[in-house]
Parts: sequence; C-alpha cells; structure tokens
Amino acid sequence: MRSLSLVIFLLASCIATAASADKTTKQKKVALVISGYASQGNPALSYDQEELAQSYLTLFNNGVDIDIVSPQGGAVLVKTNKDDLPYIQQFKNNTQALTQLANTLSAEQAKTQHYDGLFIVGGDGAMFDLPRHQGIQSLIQDFAEQDKPIAAVCHGPAALVDIKLQDGTYFVAGKTVNSFTLTEDQAFKKEHIELYPFIVQTELEKRGANFVSNKPMLPYVEQDGNLITAQNPMSVAKAADALVLKLGLKPKTRALFKDEATFDLLARAENEGLNLIDVEIAKQPDAFDYNYMALYGYYAFQIAKTPEQKQFQLKLMAQLREHVVEFQPRYQLALISANLELDFVEQAKQEYAWWLANFPEQQAPESLIKKLGI
Repeated sequence: MRSLSLVIFLLASCIATAASADKTTKQKKVALVISGYASQGNPALSYDQEELAQSYLTLFNNGVDIDIVSPQGGAVLVKTNKDDLPYIQQFKNNTQALTQLANTLSAEQAKTQHYDGLFIVGGDGAMFDLPRHQGIQSLIQDFAEQDKPIAAVCHGPAALVDIKLQDGTYFVAGKTVNSFTLTEDQAFKKEHIELYPFIVQTELEKRGANFVSNKPMLPYVEQDGNLITAQNPMSVAKAADALVLKLGLKPKTRALFKDEATFDLLARAENEGLNLIDVEIAKQPDAFDYNYMALYGYYAFQIAKTPEQKQFQLKLMAQLREHVVEFQPRYQLALISANLELDFVEQAKQEYAWWLANFPEQQAPESLIKKLGI
C-alpha cells in the first residue's frame, strides 16, 4: 500500500508540475506602444484612447502581460471625453492601465525587457513621434529583425514606414499591409492632415508595400506573416485578437465593443443585404451605437464617388433612418439633400413630408425648401 501511495503521489506531482510548466509557457508579454506627443503641447495630437482601451482589454482578458510604452516614458495625457463608455470605465477602473499611463516605460527601458509581441496604437500623435523617435524605431526594428509578431492599427503603421532590415530593405517592402486610408484622412482629419509629416497609405506604398483596404470606416485587418495591420478604430480589437493567436494563445470569445459591433453590422449589410440591419437591431437593440450609425450613413454617401456608389449609399441612408433619426434629426435633412443631389426630386419630397411629420417644431433651411420647389 505504501508503494502504491508513493506512486500516486509522484504521479500527482508530475501532473502538477506539467500544468505549472504549461501555464508558464502560455504567459505572454506584449509591449503596447502609444504616442506621447500630446504632452508636448497639443492635446489633440495624442494616442487614440478608444484604440488603447480596446487593445489593452482584449490582450488583458486573454491573460497577456502588458507594458505601456511611450517614446520618452513617464506620464502621458489621459483623456476623459469618453468616460461614459462602459469599456473605458472598465479599462480605467478594472486594470492597472491608469497606473501604467502615469509611468509609461520609455523606449530605452522597453528594449531591456523581453516581449513576445508588439502592438502599436494609432491616433494623430502617432504620426509625429513614433516614426521619428530613435528609441521607438530601434525597438520596432528589433522585432522586425527577429520576426516577432507586430500589430499596428489605424495611424500606428506610420511607425513602420522607415524601418529597415539589416540588408537595407524596407521592412514593409513586398508585404501586404493596411492602415487608415488616404480617403479616410481626407474625410475625417481635415483639421490635422496639413500638419501631418506624411500620409500613411501613401508612404507605405512608396516603401513598396502592397496596400489593401476596405471601404472607408468599415473594419479590415490584414496579416502578412507576423505583421498585422488594421485600417481604423473599428478594426482594433480584431487586430488584438489576431495578435493573441500569433502569440500561440486561443483568443477568448468576447462580446463586441458597441462601435465595433455597429460597423461589423454595416459591413455585413453591404454584402448580405440591407434588411440585415433591421433584423439584427430587432434581435439586440442595445448592442449598437446609433450615433456612429448615423455618421456612417451620412459620410458614406459623401465619400462615394460614382453615381452607382452614391445610389447604393442613399439606399443605406434610407434603411438606417428609422433607427438613427431620434439621435440626429439633421440626418433626415441630409437624406433629403442626398436625394436632391441625385435628382430624385419626388423621393426628396416624400422624405421632406416624413421630416415634417416627425419634427414639426423644426424649421428646414430655406435653401432646401427652394430646391424642393415647395
């Protein structure tokens, strides 16, 4: 009996040791790189808080150890304008993120650490300090040379444009990549675009990258080997999931962030049929951000270039109307104007009648009434 007990004890010890070793091998660490440019006097030119929060939470919830790294290190600006979002509250109150933002690691400090992956957050500030800071560039180059996983989102790929390998070739040359697009910059960054040292898409293409993208504002993640690039804020959490997988972990099933779910639905509807919007909203009305939905309906029409594209986006605007009009009454006026732009005068008049019925207190612009011939 004593021998049997000894065997059982040794077997249990082996199992415990193996489980401990397995746990150790699965513990991964990522350097989450953000811009510190806002601390230099322009708060508007900073890292994107939503991108940071979504990437941090996705990595954190998959058991990844995270260091937040900025070029100079130390305290960086912490925004408060989106504190009403539940996931921002989770990011600030249920993790160590605020403590880390008060004392980010410098690029030089990060180079002394061991990391399994690198995640570069976007935001306008990423255009200014990440491509120019020698320490950040050296940190990224180390990952590129060792072929370790790198993810860069939105304007984050700006940090990659000047990275060269030991043979003198650009890191992105010949790679299929993605970033915030030229069209998106021109549509949504008018207040900053003239300040940018370059346009990310244009510079990546100059470096020999094969640039691919989705329609403006819709999510897209590209992966080429160990390089993961994502188009816009709506793609960030998906890029973090992709990095988790590259780290050798199985990404946990998660609820989509509201903005992510909204643009996922819009992307699906463009391919699967616009009635999908009504169906999915009926199923989960609280899963979506209707303000973002309204913004997409408006801007997608404005950005569309061909008459065919504009007609499709007009149909989408009309499909969204019932869901977004209570959040943005002006959306209906934009829908009327869009019909007039395409010379759909009778449809514009019908939309105007709908607007009068739903917003009797509102006064339509005289110029619009004149165009309607009323």
